[in-house]
Amino acid sequence: MKKLILSVALLLATGLTAYAEDTNSNNVNMVEAYDIDININSLVRFLELSVDQVESVKNIQEVFVESLRCAAFMNDSSREKMVKSAINYDLSNLKYVLTDDQYKKYVKALNVTLTNRGIK
Repeated sequence: MKKLILSVALLLATGLTAYAEDTNSNNVNMVEAYDIDININSLVRFLELSVDQVESVKNIQEVFVESLRCAAFMNDSSREKMVKSAINYDLSNLKYVLTDDQYKKYVKALNVTLTNRGIK
């Protein structure tokens, strides 16, 4: 009887440990996916930003990146809303700062980045 109880306890402990490891792994992957580090210097060169545009774009990107990092820790429905809000904030503010050609290039780059990270 003792062996049976110990065997059941061992099976339960093994199953719970595997579940906890899987959950932690998923949480780490989620945080890594939403932890986007935007290299402003590369963005300046890629979009060919003027001196006047650089500071505005830098500030907008800092808010966008921080919003995505916060979204990683939300539950699924809240995360989806926060990501949409962050993207809308980013695009609507950059629309005022960038020229039409720069904006189109940025939207393409953002779509590729989000798709590659599995965010969209």
